[in-house]
Amino acid sequence: MNEAVSEIDVWPAQAQYRPGEPIRLRVAVSGTRPGSTLLQTRIVQPDGTAAITDSFLIDPGVGDRPAELTFHLPPRDAAGYAVEVVAATDHGALRATTAFDVASHWSAAPRYGFFSDFTPGETLDESTRRADDLLRLHVNVVQFYDWMASHHTFVPETDEFTDPLGRRLSHEVVRRKIALAHGRGMAALGYGALYGAEAEFSREHPDWLLYDGRREPLELAHLFGLQDFSERSPWRTWILDQYAQAIDRLDFDGIHIDQYGFPKHALSRVSGAWQEIDVGAAFPGFVEEAASRILERRPSGGSIFNCVNAWPLDAMAPVRSDAATYIEVWEPHARYRDLYDLVRRARLLRPDKQVILAAYLLPFHPDAQRTAGALNAFRLASAAIGASGGFHLIIGEGAALLSEAYYPRYGRLDRVEAAVVRRYADFAVRNTRLLHGPAATDIAWTHVGPTNDVILLSHPGLEAYGAGAQPGSLWVIGRELGEATVLQLVNLRGLTTDAWNAAQESGPSPLTNVEVRVRIVGGIAGVWWDTPDDDVGLARPVPYDVTNTADGRFLVFRIPRIDAWSTVWWKREEGGHA
Repeated sequence: MNEAVSEIDVWPAQAQYRPGEPIRLRVAVSGTRPGSTLLQTRIVQPDGTAAITDSFLIDPGVGDRPAELTFHLPPRDAAGYAVEVVAATDHGALRATTAFDVASHWSAAPRYGFFSDFTPGETLDESTRRADDLLRLHVNVVQFYDWMASHHTFVPETDEFTDPLGRRLSHEVVRRKIALAHGRGMAALGYGALYGAEAEFSREHPDWLLYDGRREPLELAHLFGLQDFSERSPWRTWILDQYAQAIDRLDFDGIHIDQYGFPKHALSRVSGAWQEIDVGAAFPGFVEEAASRILERRPSGGSIFNCVNAWPLDAMAPVRSDAATYIEVWEPHARYRDLYDLVRRARLLRPDKQVILAAYLLPFHPDAQRTAGALNAFRLASAAIGASGGFHLIIGEGAALLSEAYYPRYGRLDRVEAAVVRRYADFAVRNTRLLHGPAATDIAWTHVGPTNDVILLSHPGLEAYGAGAQPGSLWVIGRELGEATVLQLVNLRGLTTDAWNAAQESGPSPLTNVEVRVRIVGGIAGVWWDTPDDDVGLARPVPYDVTNTADGRFLVFRIPRIDAWSTVWWKREEGGHA
């Protein structure tokens, strides 16, 4: 009989912590003999220095329950930390890492996931497993997709029902998953289309509908009639009441307010005379009213509105009550550069709102032949979004990724894929301030490359680098955050396409020992490097030199390796000059 493999795992007990709240970590050790195991634990700050180092004795042989460790940190907001645990066992040292962050509200770092399965046969154990998987991936806000009886009447008369697309659902399972999310520090948002209602309801209320230029009712997929949501329409009162019922009766924290990307203009006859409506101009007022009403019911909650393909992003700038800027990405936003442009434009228009891109990955579709290129597509799309300062709606139902706009058609991950996705999630959390801190200008356009002559990269295999996500290049995004300068490096070398929603079969061509030369005038406090493409799970200090030459004063260091995504940053000595 083969001896069990010894393994260790660590993860936070909550998806996110509030400033001053005790930090609870869970540790599981398997495959070892019962008895006390010495556990060395480090909580590491973004610069690689330890905030806490401690030792514990745990007994991994008692049941399946993990040990829980509690720590206290000085109150900080919008801060991410890495965690390293090392267990001394008879089989040698076992090591694992995770991350956690501290924020006053989930909207400071909205790591958006989804639930879409609510079948009556789903067991408590299965629901719990899926919620725990999302916890390990640090999802802190969950969209409950198509949980309702219909788009116009959310809560049915019976607990079990068939939804408009023929799925048998249970609100007992919906409530269970909401409770599981809450127990793990995740906000739960119920999907609620802004202006869609099934055909029977639409026929009963013809004056509530939107019409096209022929004065024919507007429909979606011959299933839903599009409703007039203007202030004078009874539909507005109706759907706002449905939102309130979802929160009061199922304990949602907010609503995911969806729209369909059309029509841009429509006709209404709700007043008794035909009138033209600019639909995009009408969205912000509805969203402000709906989101503010929801906040009155759930002050710690929040709602998200879908700006389909960034429409009407410009008009949303004055809206204050929603929780984040959310964009569902479609053609013609097909390239990595387009993901960057969407995030940066949204942060410029709404600098106090974080940006979430719903960028579905067709290579993970359950009907597609899964290849290694699918995982490369995930790595590069998430790198493009994260490096640009955004969040990626992609993870849900445990270890699964979205492949299309109808969420139940997700693609489940195998063990290898899930491990990579988890490394990317850990990376984003421990580096949350570097990635998602205050909106700042991308200095790569003005500082990086021979023309700008401030930050120069050098490697025999590096033919092109710089701002703008050029195919075949090392893409650089730069930000200045106080005394720190941060470079995000996304590797587009060796790819056959720069389309983000395509399997990248060849994958990026790695680089090692890339030299960086930075023109400076003052002293340097340190240089650090991090990547999600290995299993180290921590930022690492990088050796550096400061040299004076005939051409000026330079900081010089080497980035050890760039696979798909790396970040490097340096800090000027306090009181120094940029």
